[in-house]
Amino acid sequence: MPWLLSVHIVFLLIWCAALFYLPGLIAGSSSANFEVSSRQHAVLLNRQLFNLLATPAALFTIASGTLLFLVQGTLGIWLILKLTAVVVMVVCHALYGALILRLEREPQTVVTSLCVALAVTSALAVLCVVWLVLARPV
Repeated sequence: MPWLLSVHIVFLLIWCAALFYLPGLIAGSSSANFEVSSRQHAVLLNRQLFNLLATPAALFTIASGTLLFLVQGTLGIWLILKLTAVVVMVVCHALYGALILRLEREPQTVVTSLCVALAVTSALAVLCVVWLVLARPV
């Protein structure tokens, strides 16, 4: 099923791009040099990117990956390690959502250091997934 693999890769790329872009967007919208209306617009943009792009891409990535697993029947330590990295990506995704909610409740909150930590964690998890896929035993 090459089409299923293609769908999985496309949604994975979108999700990874969102994981790389969200921390900068969130940190930028928490900056102290915004007017109130600009800050509200920035926080709304965060929420829209998270809800309309990142979350659906994550769900379709996980669903298509699950279907690939069921169709191919691949099982082993390789898959366990890859799924562990995917869980880290999911946790980072959820924490980005929590940061967006925090900025909506407390607009003056500065979350730059949290965004940097999450960006590094997301990047490492994505790199692990890519490395594990490329090093996959045949």
